Amino acid sequence: MSASAKIIELRQLLAERFPHAPRAVATTPAHALATGVPGLDALLGGGLPRGEFTELVGQGTGSGTAQILHALIRQVAADGQFLALVDGADSFDVDAPEPAALARLLWVRCHRATEALQATDLLLRDANFPLIVLDLKLNAARELRKISSTVWFRFRRLLAQHQPTVLLITPFALASGVAARVEVRGGLDAHALAAPSENSLAQLRFELLRATPQLAEPRLAQAG
Repeated sequence: MSASAKIIELRQLLAERFPHAPRAVATTPAHALATGVPGLDALLGGGLPRGEFTELVGQGTGSGTAQILHALIRQVAADGQFLALVDGADSFDVDAPEPAALARLLWVRCHRATEALQATDLLLRDANFPLIVLDLKLNAARELRKISSTVWFRFRRLLAQHQPTVLLITPFALASGVAARVEVRGGLDAHALAAPSENSLAQLRFELLRATPQLAEPRLAQAG
């Protein structure tokens, strides 16, 4: 199926399945959307900055990005919200989250970064999803380096119009103008990956690589 045909199919699916997906009342600070990962939420002052782009960088295998995504899906379901996952390399393990959590998930399966960007553009315009995850972690570096900076500019403009929260998962720093960029270092081996999720999440270490002044203000207020 061509990329344009997939977008048409996605548009039809959104109209049929999510005509007006309800937005749940926030149970976290007004400026943040909890991820279900304590270390990440603490670093960001409560969670992902609402209405903004956050980039999560995880290099190599065992970085922990998949575990963070699964935790986020569980958290969204617990909060009664909906999440749209744009899977850039069709790599999402659908068996990892619980069935109840999957019921709150729109999984958009793509094979190339260009398809994923088109799908994300459509979701940003749809305005029904309070949270969108664009996972480009396993897309080829040569694909990602071809992405024009104008794409991120257009996404930020759409964000300003509809105020969704977007998490971008990448293998290296990629997007321009993000509100926050966090690098996760997991080094999770096979034993850690097979352990309960709370154990593997506790092993993750985070570093804040970038934060806008607007994001820093609530973090400082919370620290005080």
